[in-house]
Amino acid sequence: MRMLCFDLDGTLLRSDKTVSDYSLRILKKISECGTVLVPVTGRHLGGIPDSVLQQGISYAICSNGAGLYDVKKRKPIREECIPEKIITELNSVFPELDVMADIFTFEYAYSDERNMNVLNDVDASGAVKDYIRKSRIIVPDVQEFCLREKPSVQKITVNFRKINGIYKNREKLRSILSSYSCLEFVTGGANNIEITVKSATKGKCITYLSEITGIPLSETAAIGDTENDISILKIVGINIAMKNADPEVKNICRFITDYDNDNDGAAKFFENNFL
Repeated sequence: MRMLCFDLDGTLLRSDKTVSDYSLRILKKISECGTVLVPVTGRHLGGIPDSVLQQGISYAICSNGAGLYDVKKRKPIREECIPEKIITELNSVFPELDVMADIFTFEYAYSDERNMNVLNDVDASGAVKDYIRKSRIIVPDVQEFCLREKPSVQKITVNFRKINGIYKNREKLRSILSSYSCLEFVTGGANNIEITVKSATKGKCITYLSEITGIPLSETAAIGDTENDISILKIVGINIAMKNADPEVKNICRFITDYDNDNDGAAKFFENNFL
């Protein structure tokens, strides 16, 4: 193994969105052995904990593969953004559906007070909601912000109110998104929907990184837990599912960790198999 790709939420990070000192030590040891470490996440670059980036990380794949970054230079290497016209159209739909839709750029994620109101009814833990609040830049109105600033939007994350056990308008939004042939939408956790262009997947991004580093995919390992990890897990030489992973993720992986993300499952697997 010459390159190790690891998801963050539900994988390296615990449910309270923290990472243990033990996990950080294992990452550092692996990096010191010469293995290229690559966080592969749905988060924007600014959402990756500094404590993780400080463990010898040179590259990061963010926004489900919409952004590949040189971490040390804090510079994009490759970006796949959602067309401005589609951003405008979707931003007009989200308030009508009463859903929470945050836009992700290179280093930041933007939201507004209406979205924060929807967050109160989202089916997620207090730790997840706290992370969302802390990692978003609040603007008066996301639609107006996009029309005025025209940001390069890599991803839109949509969360839903859960009312009487039903995720409000989730299936209706999926139907609307299906009419856009250029869009990809997957679940990243908490029954959300994460929207990117089809050319932006974790799998395609790691393929590109493999080409520029000269490290074959056959000598690359990846670990994850949800649907947005499947594209990378299918193509690497060593694929690992977390004990807490979704069934469809476990079904495609050769290995499954003995412990979940709240018990350092990823780091324990790394130590036992890669060190």
